[in-house]
Amino acid sequence: MVKVKNLNNTSDKQPKGYDTWLEFWEGKTGKTADHCGATDCTVKGRDNLVGAHVKKVGANDDSHYITPLCRGCNQRTDEFYVDTELVHAESR
Repeated sequence: MVKVKNLNNTSDKQPKGYDTWLEFWEGKTGKTADHCGATDCTVKGRDNLVGAHVKKVGANDDSHYITPLCRGCNQRTDEFYVDTELVHAESR
């Protein structure tokens, strides 16, 4: 598990070679997103998921990562843990 925080104003950026950030995450991990990555969320299924931009809490750099979150958790302003893989957004 990794502690993360959502990044704001990132939805206008498009992943190169992918239609959505969720597809980007799936393409880079080889996995199919099937649940919200926030450990305190119970949303299952792909219909409500997005590829969310997050940063690691306590990291000493400005790296941005993509991970699957439900639309509700993608609006969170607190710090929370995820159990899904983080894909470096700059690897696009």
